[in-house]
Amino acid sequence: MCLSSEGWGPISPINPAHLTTCFQHGLLAPCLNALFLVAAAVRMRRLSTMPPLPAALVTGWIFSAKLLLASAVLLASAAELVAMAIHFPYINIYTISLTLQTTAVAVAVWLHYKEQLHNRIASTPLLLFWLFSILLSLLRLRTAASFDYVNDFNGLAYPVALFALAALAVFALECQPKPDELFEASSDDTDDVDNSGFGKLEDCDDDYCTAGSPEERANVFSRYTYTWVGSLLQKGYHKQLNLEDIWKLTGQYRPDVVHARFQHNWQKELESSSPSLFRATVRTYWKIWALAGIHEFLRAISIFVRLWLTSLLIEFAATYGTDQGSPIEYGYFYAVALFVMSCELNNALRLNWTHAQRLKTFIRTSYMTAVYQKTLALSNDARQKYDIGSIVTHMSIDSESVATFFEDSQDVWCCPLIITISMLGLYRLLGWSTLVGIGIMFASMPIMSQIGQIISARSKRLMGYRDQRMGIMNEIITGIRVIKMYAWESSFIQRINDVRITLELSIIRKNNVLKTFLQSTATLVPFMVSLATFGAYSLFDNKTHGPLNAQLVFIGMPLLTIIRLALTRLPRIIPSISTARASLRRLSDFLTSSEIDFCAIDRQPYDRDSLDSSAGDVLLSITSASFKWSSLDAPALRDINIQCKRSELVAVIGRVGSGKSSLVSAILGDMIKCAGEVTVRGSIAYVAQQPWILNATLRDNILFGSDYNEEFYEQVIGACALRQDVDALSAGDTTEIGERGINLSGGQKMRVSLARAIYARADVYILDDPLAAVDAHVSKHIFTHVIGPQGMLRERARILVTNAVQYMNSVDNIVMLRDGRVIEQGSSSQAMDRQGDIFEFIHQHIKSEDLTADSSVVSVAELNGGNPDANKCQSVPAEQQRVHTNTRAAIDNPTIRGKTTTQNAPEDQAGDAGRTMTTESRHKGKVEWRIYNAYIKASGVGNVSIVGITFLIAIAGEVCINLWLRHWTSSNTRTAEDKMQDTAKSALYYLLVYGALGMANVLVTLLQEFYVWIKCATRSSTVVHQNMLTGVLRSPTSFFDTTPTGRILNRFSADMQKCDEELPKNISILLSRLVSLMLALVIVGISTPLMLVMFPALAVVGLHYQRLYIRSSREIRRLDSTTRSPIYAHFQESAGGISTIRAFGQQSRFIAMNEHHIGQHIRVDNAYLLLSQWLAMRLETIGNIVTLGTALLAVASIHYSGIGDPNTVGLAISSTLILCGAVNWSIRYYGEVQICMAHLERATEYAELTPEADNVIEDHRPKEAWPKQGMVEFKDYSMRYRGGLDLVLKDLSFRVLPGQKVGIVGRTGAGKSSLTLALFRIIEAAGGQILLDGEDISKYGLFDVRSKLSIIPQDPVLFAGTVRENLDPFNSYSDQDIWRALEQAHLADYIRSKDERLEFMVTQSGENFSVGQRQLICLARALLKHAKVLVLDEATAAIDNTTDAIIQQTIRSEFRDCTVLTIAHRLDTVIDSDMVLVIDGGQLAEYDTPQNLLANNDSIFTKLVDEAQSSNLK
Repeated sequence: MCLSSEGWGPISPINPAHLTTCFQHGLLAPCLNALFLVAAAVRMRRLSTMPPLPAALVTGWIFSAKLLLASAVLLASAAELVAMAIHFPYINIYTISLTLQTTAVAVAVWLHYKEQLHNRIASTPLLLFWLFSILLSLLRLRTAASFDYVNDFNGLAYPVALFALAALAVFALECQPKPDELFEASSDDTDDVDNSGFGKLEDCDDDYCTAGSPEERANVFSRYTYTWVGSLLQKGYHKQLNLEDIWKLTGQYRPDVVHARFQHNWQKELESSSPSLFRATVRTYWKIWALAGIHEFLRAISIFVRLWLTSLLIEFAATYGTDQGSPIEYGYFYAVALFVMSCELNNALRLNWTHAQRLKTFIRTSYMTAVYQKTLALSNDARQKYDIGSIVTHMSIDSESVATFFEDSQDVWCCPLIITISMLGLYRLLGWSTLVGIGIMFASMPIMSQIGQIISARSKRLMGYRDQRMGIMNEIITGIRVIKMYAWESSFIQRINDVRITLELSIIRKNNVLKTFLQSTATLVPFMVSLATFGAYSLFDNKTHGPLNAQLVFIGMPLLTIIRLALTRLPRIIPSISTARASLRRLSDFLTSSEIDFCAIDRQPYDRDSLDSSAGDVLLSITSASFKWSSLDAPALRDINIQCKRSELVAVIGRVGSGKSSLVSAILGDMIKCAGEVTVRGSIAYVAQQPWILNATLRDNILFGSDYNEEFYEQVIGACALRQDVDALSAGDTTEIGERGINLSGGQKMRVSLARAIYARADVYILDDPLAAVDAHVSKHIFTHVIGPQGMLRERARILVTNAVQYMNSVDNIVMLRDGRVIEQGSSSQAMDRQGDIFEFIHQHIKSEDLTADSSVVSVAELNGGNPDANKCQSVPAEQQRVHTNTRAAIDNPTIRGKTTTQNAPEDQAGDAGRTMTTESRHKGKVEWRIYNAYIKASGVGNVSIVGITFLIAIAGEVCINLWLRHWTSSNTRTAEDKMQDTAKSALYYLLVYGALGMANVLVTLLQEFYVWIKCATRSSTVVHQNMLTGVLRSPTSFFDTTPTGRILNRFSADMQKCDEELPKNISILLSRLVSLMLALVIVGISTPLMLVMFPALAVVGLHYQRLYIRSSREIRRLDSTTRSPIYAHFQESAGGISTIRAFGQQSRFIAMNEHHIGQHIRVDNAYLLLSQWLAMRLETIGNIVTLGTALLAVASIHYSGIGDPNTVGLAISSTLILCGAVNWSIRYYGEVQICMAHLERATEYAELTPEADNVIEDHRPKEAWPKQGMVEFKDYSMRYRGGLDLVLKDLSFRVLPGQKVGIVGRTGAGKSSLTLALFRIIEAAGGQILLDGEDISKYGLFDVRSKLSIIPQDPVLFAGTVRENLDPFNSYSDQDIWRALEQAHLADYIRSKDERLEFMVTQSGENFSVGQRQLICLARALLKHAKVLVLDEATAAIDNTTDAIIQQTIRSEFRDCTVLTIAHRLDTVIDSDMVLVIDGGQLAEYDTPQNLLANNDSIFTKLVDEAQSSNLK
């Protein structure tokens, strides 16, 4: 079979630089051609299923040229086969190989034809076939040209040359991209087509598919080298990258696809007795983990193969020119093989990193979506345990910790494997001396393990403290307006600092001490191992392999370096394991926490249009049901029996704390059902007592995911009295509503919430006191046009929680609650006949009105001058009558309901005019020097200087150590007569110097790590957080109005965590990598001076790549931060409206929104991964070129000088091997430091926010007793919310005398609450001044002003903590004072019923108190403070009339000597005021006594009273 005298080889015995022809034809060529034929068969089958491309676009001259040249290749192959067959007319390896080659080329010609007509990019099988065919033919051509390989017949060189040239031309043409029109055409025919040869991507939608991505057009080589990423890099180099510049995601990265895979396995775990989140994660992603593991294993093998080749090269240099020496070709072969193996090593490293990053992305996505979905289903027990801050920590930090562990988890098995193989290699080199080093290494392992366990335990506590801090921070942001009005900023800063400094930073500081010791140990141990190993060998052995020479040292040292790097990675993985375990446990606890029982409520479908439906259908039925809030509580509702029919209106009444809101929660399924049955037929719409408003346009808030139907939408707007409000907005109903509805008044928020419910066209409506937040005339309008018997919802089942007893005659059924029980129910007439509790409740309401009138000595009728028309119902204005008429049948009209005719909402033409929330700012270009300067100052200039000095010393130390080793090995290669007679003394001398240099370097490293981790990191963490916290809390409320809460929380969680942990870690790693880089450059320059000629060119190329990468990656990481914030902002928003989301059945829509935000973040993160791979590929290539150049120059030097210096070769090669990784990792970690600096930049941005006025102006402090009288005066006062907006208060001038009680009234949106903001200087004046006891309040500090005033706000805000802390955060009052305030607020009995009393814990946002009880606690705060000026801002809107009357009496008695400004919807609460101030359109409309105003029939106040009277008498 083999006709060559060389045999099968593979190395030719005649010429060692060649492979035998039988090896080429017997193995290489047949394997290549057989593999291609198999691949071509598979590809042909795939192409047969693909539709053809437009012939006009693909049949140009390139197509013809490819076929022509491919045919030429076929002819050349056939000619060679024929010639060979003629010469050797019998079966042999040459004819068999050429026959197979000719067949493969013929198939390639046909495949070219098919690919051109069906494939949009270059064919992968063809490209690889032609590439390797060219290489093989060049190899054969070289062999043929060098010597006669078959019986002196060398004529076959010509067809081989023709084959190579034609194949090269075909290869070049195949690499040419196809026309752009193929990618710009409609994708209808190509979306399901695999154009790459790699397999079809998963289906994708518009948000995620890769339409327009250069990857679509990239061939296999472009994909392998990431050349297609270059377009993004070029774009990022010349402009600031935006989200639209980044390609969209492939299907495998879609959050819904990722989560579905994970959820399948997690559900299996939940069904087991002991669910394990770790097991579910491993089951889901083990394939990706295994792929990463395979490449990690190949990387480990490549390391040792490369080291073996280095050993052969050193041995070659040592023996060249001697009898044992090898031919010079071997040297060049070793140099090239070293380059090839370095490329393979880098390729394995890159692929391992790619799979690890994919794994990290998938795990983080899975956990984030799982946490979000779990949050929507949490029970009340779980919600009390997990506040929003802790859940944000689960989504951000815990998910990241576990994902990071899985990313680095290959180190768990690979590091011990590498250490073991390295130790075996050392043992073969140095014999038993290695055992000394092994002993030291194993002795260090328990120490590092113990340190890791300590860090783990502390990390668990650290995460708990972070949760606690984020919970407080969340409450601060949501309640910032109240905190500022109470002047409680310093108290909350102290609360944050108690957690941050006393607890969190204490743990961080202790962990940093251990990390310093851990990093220093990772440097000390390898040095001690090398010192002990070389010392033991030199002093006690020195015979196994002769004296310590270049091969022993420069192979032993890389092995020790490998051990050092492995040991450096191990200490990092140990804390990572510990942190991940803690995070997994926390995530698992959260994901397995209790959920609401969705089966507790029997939800049944209902079709009101079916023939079987009737007006008597019961849509809501509660039978003998009891409910409780948590599993440990006693039932809050007992033995509830309520029914609501299809067209019935049921009113639920009762005093504060009677259980009205609890009943609503029970119907919605938010409470635990202890007994009984609850059945709901049809869909539910819910209006919460505290309206939940989305950060979206007004229209989107109303549509709430439904289709837009203009006719029905306009009728809803009119019925909810929103038309005037919509017209007043800057961009109409496309105006963006701020977070928590910040740019709407309380009444407007309630009406938007009601409009949302109406537009949902539900079957059952749950309305939790929607009339309390609106004025009397608006209340009447809403009841008439929406809720009442003639309203839009008249055909719907309605549960109305209210204390507006004036409407009781218009309801079908009244249910009264007391202490969680139904004490009476029936129609209004039945209740009046029985004269029971309902009658008494209504009678007390009427009586309270009479008492109010009596207290002002004159009745309303008398104030109207006995006008008989005053008590008559006012006629509805004509416009309102038209609305009423038009909306009667709207909700039941199928056409108007949008079932048959819907239309898309018109495009928003308002641009940014309607925006309320700011877009998150993103800095441009490189991180400014001032950010670095800020970090240096925060770390301490002296500390940073010491780090810099130790860095330079460390470089010098490493150079000295390596040069000393070369000197040592050189001394051992001298001739015997030149050697010192005392060999032991000589070895001891070299060993002592080596030990001294090494220990000095270890001490320098220890000092450097100490200052990086302990001095700089801890100090900067303290300063940066304190500055950011102060900057945020000192910002005006306009900042919080226009900034989503999630964005702020992201700065204090993810950004701060990067500054705390990632920044010092990356700086530490960067410094160590730079030391290695500088060492390698110096050593290579000394050992191989000719390489200094190449360095400038390589440096220019490397710097070019670095600039391209840094600019783009920096912008992408900034985008990463800005796309992360919407995730937490959306979560924060969703968490505040969970009950509403559940009630409307909108969970799936909000989950999809969450997945969209996560998808956008992954899209950016994936782009960063691609850029990193692009950079790694190029920098590794540069490093490998340096290795190749150094090795070739060393061999060439030996070749032409005839003498080899193994010491210099060994030192040079070992240094270039360090250089390969050092260049890559130095630039990469430089980028990571810049990215962390971008996080610091974001933190610094919040530290530099424009602050409010000074809290205290030392030169202008008021007297302690100020204000003594309480006189308030506005002089020509004007105010606007933000620059560029219209004035909301215009030239107000009025005076409130000391002790006067002034009622402030006006229609919704008139500017009543803006007066409060002005008085407390929440918003500063645009003109004029406010005087308090004759003193201009603007000349005093904010604390001095706000602390002298008191307020009961419109929205009652409580904070997590004890009742005492909510009343007296500064511990300024005694228990007796606090109980007195609670007694006066009528809340003392309730607090006494709790075992903890004043130490009873208030949950987040006061969720374990009803809204009315929260308002009473706010009243108690005011009573406790007893300031001279008190503002009541709709303070009793959520309280029943009877309790309101009692509280009003309390205010009159307890604040009789104080000035009281009362803003109220209920005019009976201000009718007895000394003065009434009427605001209309932000201007002072009327200011007089109520008697004088009511005497004027044309006054606005008279009209408001008339409307209220007509509403009450309805």
